[in-house]
Formats: sequence, structure tokens, C-alpha cells
Amino acid sequence: MFQIISLVTVYFPNKGHVSNIKLIAKQSDKVIICDNSSDSNEKLFSEIKNAKYIANMENLGISGAFNRAIVNNDIDWHKDDMLVFFDQDSVIPKNHIEKLIHEFNALTKQGHLIGCLGPVYYNTSHKSVELPKLYETIDKVNFSVSSLMTSSMVTQYHIIESIGFWNDEVFLDFADWDICWRMRERGYLCVMSYASILQHSIGEGEKKIGPITLRVAKPIREYYETRDCQYLLRKKYIPLKYKVRFHLILTLRPLLHLLFLNNKKERLYYIKLGIKDYKKNVHGALDTDKMFNNLRSKQCKA
Repeated sequence: MFQIISLVTVYFPNKGHVSNIKLIAKQSDKVIICDNSSDSNEKLFSEIKNAKYIANMENLGISGAFNRAIVNNDIDWHKDDMLVFFDQDSVIPKNHIEKLIHEFNALTKQGHLIGCLGPVYYNTSHKSVELPKLYETIDKVNFSVSSLMTSSMVTQYHIIESIGFWNDEVFLDFADWDICWRMRERGYLCVMSYASILQHSIGEGEKKIGPITLRVAKPIREYYETRDCQYLLRKKYIPLKYKVRFHLILTLRPLLHLLFLNNKKERLYYIKLGIKDYKKNVHGALDTDKMFNNLRSKQCKA
């Protein structure tokens, strides 16, 4: 009999995040909390009885944190265990996990090779259900897509093991896209399902510039997106349309961000640093202490 094991990455969690994880724990046999904070927050989660807390004591990013949990020798994994991935901001509705796993198993029994399955997302920024532009209908509830978001992504242990787990080269952004593309490369379907709908906030909101919608995020995200999309461009399994999109991320989008978003100097610094660190083959978390000193020095000279 398979277990339902949910994995949640947290970073300097607060009581609100604890409440979110309690909801996840109620719908899971076990919840694994992967803490990327620099200090232990184990006491914060002590009331969650079916939780396993892992203090990484450093920021491993999404991929690194999930991988450290999945290959943990203290956890007795079984091939058919259902894994459900979340971030700390996920607030799930009633029976959310059960509905998604039901669809995963039902489609598998029908003969579909399912790699992962996730919910439809309700974008709280523009208050509407967010669907991909391209998809293939499977039935009235489910459709095949090129990628899913991390939050509520359901898969099985043997599937994620077969593709080599999460990609440690992708620290934060694009980690969910990468894992879906590697599943699809091996013939698996990535499925989005209307069985449940999850409310999702996009960064710090969105900004409309004529026909273009810019997703607003903290300036430091410019660094990880700039650096890691260059690593992904080297991969053969990247779909062509996303290769085009990554080239736009490296050219047109930085220009739009520098023209229309706040913190222009800070964003430019991170973009340049992302390019520089890619060339130096840097991976993992940005050394924030060193970064802030460099940034202050540049601002003082200016």
C-alpha cells in the first residue's frame, strides 16, 4: 500500500506557513518539511505529529532541498509512494490531495503514462483561472501540458527516481519546468486537472504595460533567472518554444524590467551578476553578504 508523502520547502517560516503545512499534513500520511533557513525552526513545527523536519542550515534552493529529503536514508521509501510537492505559501482546499491522487491513479489505470499531475491555478493577481495557452485534452477534467508549477505537483517515487530526481543545477526558478520536461522526454504525460483548483499568487503581483503583462518579483530573482536559464539552454530536452522564451528572458525581458519596474539599479546589478556567475559555472545560493557589500560599494561610487 502506497503512502501519501508531502514535501514542503520553507525559508524563514512564520506562523502563517505553519498553518498552511498543518492543512497539508491533515491530507497526508507524512509531511517532510525541508527548511532552507540558516537556523533550525524545529520547535515551530512541533505540533505537527506526522511531520519529519529537516534543517538544512543553508539555502539549498528548491531542487537541492527536495533532493536532500528524497535521498534521506532515514526515510523508508517505496516505489509506489505518492509524492506531493509544495512551497510554504500553499493554502490547499479540503480534499485537495485526495482529488489529485484519484485522477493520477484513474488515468494510470486507463493506460496513460502519467509522470506528474497538478491542479488548475487561480491567479489571485488578476482574479482568474490561469490555463496554459497550449494543451491537449485527455478528458473533461484533465489535459496534457508541457509543464506544471511545483505547488501541488503529484508524482510517484519510482518516476522521480527514474529521471534522477530534481535538477540541482536549477536553484529556484524553472525547477518545476525542468522536472516536467525530463519526464516528457521519457514519454510521461504532465497533466493539469480541474479536479481541484489552487489559489496562487504570482510573485509580488503583476504590472500591465500595454499588451504586455510583467510579473513583479524581488530584484534578487533576476539573478537566479538570468543564471539558471543559461544552464538550461544547454540541455537537449528543452522544448523549442521554451528555448525561444529563455532567449527573450535574457534579452527583451531585462530591458522591460529596467524600464518599467522599481529598483532598476539593483535589478541591473543582479542581471549582470547572473551572466558573470554563469560564465564562472557558479551554482547554488548567492552569497548575500558579499553581494550586499559589492552593491553598497557600487552605490557609494555612483
